[in-house]
Amino acid sequence: MAHIGDLVPKSGIYTEPGVIVEKKEDGTAVVDTEPLEIHKYHRYSNTTGLNQEEKMQFNAILDEIYKTDNGVERLNEIQQQIDRLRLEPQNKNIVRYLRNQQSILIREVKTLPRYYTQDTDRLNV
Repeated sequence: MAHIGDLVPKSGIYTEPGVIVEKKEDGTAVVDTEPLEIHKYHRYSNTTGLNQEEKMQFNAILDEIYKTDNGVERLNEIQQQIDRLRLEPQNKNIVRYLRNQQSILIREVKTLPRYYTQDTDRLNV
């Protein structure tokens, strides 16, 4: 199911990326190839799979976190957001995408967050 804001990796014969900006009643979608429109929905990572509201919430969270230049602080803040959001079942998609962003950041800063939550059956003890 396509959502407004989903990334279309290749638009038309020119293979430029685009983003869905409108879904029509006849089953077609309007794709915009303007880079600023793509950036509106996909500032940090590909958020295809989130609905429009979730995309905006995800980007707002990361906009706040990425105000700091310290990678370790970013990593810890993402973990705090994950821990806060995972308490509400309707946030599961946003949490999943935040975990993906966290994985990218872990590889960049080469460390784990100071505290993180993990299911006990996934711990190697």
